[in-house]
Amino acid sequence: MQISTLLRPAAALCVAATLALPAAAQNNHIVRVGPSTAPFTFEPKDLIVGVGDTVTWQWESGVHNVNATSGAFVSGTPVPAPMTYSVTFDGAFLAANPVAGDLYAYQCDLHLALGMVGSVKVLPARTLSASATAGGNAVITSVGGNPGGTLILGYSLAGNGPTPTQYGTLALSGPFTQLPPRSYDPGGDVTVVLPVPAGAAGLTAHVHGLELLGGGTGIFLPPVSIVIQ
Repeated sequence: MQISTLLRPAAALCVAATLALPAAAQNNHIVRVGPSTAPFTFEPKDLIVGVGDTVTWQWESGVHNVNATSGAFVSGTPVPAPMTYSVTFDGAFLAANPVAGDLYAYQCDLHLALGMVGSVKVLPARTLSASATAGGNAVITSVGGNPGGTLILGYSLAGNGPTPTQYGTLALSGPFTQLPPRSYDPGGDVTVVLPVPAGAAGLTAHVHGLELLGGGTGIFLPPVSIVIQ
């Protein structure tokens, strides 16, 4: 899916808010264990996630396990498909299982000699906030991104999803609007200011953002809902 079609255009922005609330849960990423086309691999082999995301390994064939080389997590002894195993990489997990660069390497013990290894890279927390005033401006701010990186922002008046995309779960219901791509400044911040029509009090909008990481990968920021004042 191209960036330009990640979020379908909707109506012009007509929200105002001074309250930002947490919306949908973080993403659940799927890693295929032993896919039929490559039975001694993890797919994807190397995964990038955000703080609070969950990774679920799904056995598709063969006898395997998932064992972090740091000892941070292990699914147990190798077992046959079907099988699933999940780890949530939240702040408590990272604090209890520190590794350099928050890069968690893992392997299948039974097929290590065949190169059945993978990794999960946990990026530092990004934040997204929004506030606005009817008849004034809406202000959307993201903090903690990669300096110079690209941020795609979108909003919906219809709900907070979930809507599946190639990057994970978009917390927007259709129809929704994609804003032009923005670049994080040298400090890793982005601020977007949009006009808000008067008379919009009482509406609710949902805002979500995607930071592109290159190579067809990206990471969603925690979504927010903004309530019109």
